[in-house]
Amino acid sequence: MDDAGRMALNRNLAALADGERAAFDPVYRTLWPLLVRFIAGISGDRAIAEDMAQQAMLKIFSKVSTFDASRDGLSWSMTIAFNEYQSYRRRRANALGELDESALAEVPDCDTPEAIAIRDNLCEAARSVLASLRPQDRETIVAAITDGQRPAVSAAAFRKRLQRALTQTRLAWKRYYGDDCAG
Repeated sequence: MDDAGRMALNRNLAALADGERAAFDPVYRTLWPLLVRFIAGISGDRAIAEDMAQQAMLKIFSKVSTFDASRDGLSWSMTIAFNEYQSYRRRRANALGELDESALAEVPDCDTPEAIAIRDNLCEAARSVLASLRPQDRETIVAAITDGQRPAVSAAAFRKRLQRALTQTRLAWKRYYGDDCAG
């Protein structure tokens, strides 16, 4: 999607969030093929893609009032679609008794344009959320995930700082992307 298309999608999502019912059709016409193509790319199954895109569209429309117009609407929508697909995989794996959390948490490793776009969008979303945190919270998370230089505090104090930083990250994610996007 080009920049003009993204801007139009953002305007239409913002209008829909403000209660303008006329924005429903443009949002649907814009997002539907993108969501189906994206989910088909990561699932390899067109039927599943259509089902999950339908679920994602329902979530998008039910949560549109939480859309922050200062954020990218395509990233917000694709994140919801990705989470719907991940939820489907978890439900299916639970039903089959084959849940593998590490595989479920992975972003698709294929090189389709949709997979590249979702990886880029998720990385940008994560950077935005981390940038909104206090410096101490950001440093704590970075130290925890990179085995970097930990602050000169006890292990218990570090765990408490990490717990607080992760809570703040979840809250920031929810503020920016809504309840359904925070895993």
